[in-house]
Amino acid sequence: MAALNDALSRAVVGLESHEQNDLKRVSARVMAEEVTEIINPVIAAYPELSPDDETWASIAKTRAAERSSGAQPQP
Repeated sequence: MAALNDALSRAVVGLESHEQNDLKRVSARVMAEEVTEIINPVIAAYPELSPDDETWASIAKTRAAERSSGAQPQP
């Protein structure tokens, strides 16, 4: 997911607004499919892999800060 997000952030550079929106929409569909078809089944099979709410909040804050500063996401 991080690799797709990174590729998207590089791909939208220089595109017109409507092209950026189209690419973001397609990318969002791919990410949703990844969660639905890969991540959720794995977590269902191995519940110990499911992060707690505090971990998710930390990840979300880190990613939001990276996006707002223009920094490259950390793996």
